Order: sequence, then C-alpha cells, then structure tokens
Amino acid sequence: MAKDNVMFLSYFMGRNTPLYGGKNKVKIVPVREIKKGDTCNTLSLRFPNHASTHIDLPSHFLKKGKTLSDFSAPFWVFDNVQLLSVKLGSKKEINKSRLKNLNQQTDLLLIKTSFGKNRPKAVYYKDYPYFSQELAGYLKKRMPSLRAVGFDCISISSPKYRREGRRAHHEFLKRGIILIEDMKLGVLKKSPDRVIVSPLLIKGADGVPATVFAISSR
Repeated sequence: MAKDNVMFLSYFMGRNTPLYGGKNKVKIVPVREIKKGDTCNTLSLRFPNHASTHIDLPSHFLKKGKTLSDFSAPFWVFDNVQLLSVKLGSKKEINKSRLKNLNQQTDLLLIKTSFGKNRPKAVYYKDYPYFSQELAGYLKKRMPSLRAVGFDCISISSPKYRREGRRAHHEFLKRGIILIEDMKLGVLKKSPDRVIVSPLLIKGADGVPATVFAISSR
C-alpha cells in the first residue's frame, strides 16, 4: 500500500500541547546535546498519562475496570471504521440526535466535530463539546461490535458539565467502549479502511498517549 494512503490521526506532543483543565504542562527538557559537546542527543519527558492524543481505559473510572495490560495487540486494529461529521449546537452536546446513519458493523466510530481547529486556543480546554451519558447505551445497541469511539476534542467531559461528563465516562467504559480523545480528525474526508491504535505500553495504566494511524486504499 502506498505511503500517501497512511496518515496520522494523532498530534505530536510538545511543550504547547493543551491539557485537560489547562493546569499542567508537557515538559520536554534536553539532557544531552551534541551542540554542547555531548556524544548524543537525549531528552527528559514529563507529562500526565492523559496527554495529547490518548486513550481512556475502563480502570480510569471503574474500580475493577481493565487496564492497558488486559488488552492484547489485535484489539487495537480496527477494520470497520465509520467517520461521522457532527454539527454542534450552542450547548455543544453530542447526543444521539446528532449521530445519524450508524453502521451496525462498526468497531471504531470517529466523531468529527471540527472543534480541533480551536486547539491552539484556550477555548479548546475551557469550553469544548461533550458527550451525553445516554449515548453509550444508544451506540452499543445499534453497533454491537463497537469497541472504541474517537473524537476531536480534549475529553468527553466538559468543565461546564462535569457531572454529566463523569457519568458519560462510566457509561462508555463499563460497556467496554474505549475512548480515544484529542484526535486529529481534520485530515479525514471519508471513513478509512483501517485504523491502528498504538498505545504507549505502560503496565497497568488507566490511560496512555497513543499514536493512531489511518490506512485507506486508493
């Protein structure tokens, strides 16, 4: 398959990466530098595990939920991907009325709100789209093979609707629907043929940054 048919659906992590709540910062500090006479270049990295494009696993909100260690490699390959574009209302709520023409065979649903264009601005982590709590059950009923939902905002939980956000997390994760937050979906015009999610392998983690690849045929 040609290289130009493979694209990143993840953002590069950097010092200016927006984080939930806007409180923390990604820290990338040079440890060794060739230009300063060292024999090699190395970096020291510090960031929360829910930073940049990342996945939420069941243990993030469920006491006995699965961690990253409980998922085998094949889980992260999705061959029935559906991309849905959503027009946001004034409340920015993503609910079942906004998701139409669902494909029953879908194993990964990508929800494109186009809110990613605001990523360099404070509004991206202060006032962004959020998911209603009933959406998880609605999607699972209509998409029994659904294993993950990805979207182009920083979290399914908004600072303005924290209680709703906590409930939405619970509803998705208890059904085994993994969440992929802060995705780069503006590059997609149609549903890709395959998506591969490559999580940072941290044992027992409740969530980790991930590199996501979209693969499409010509």
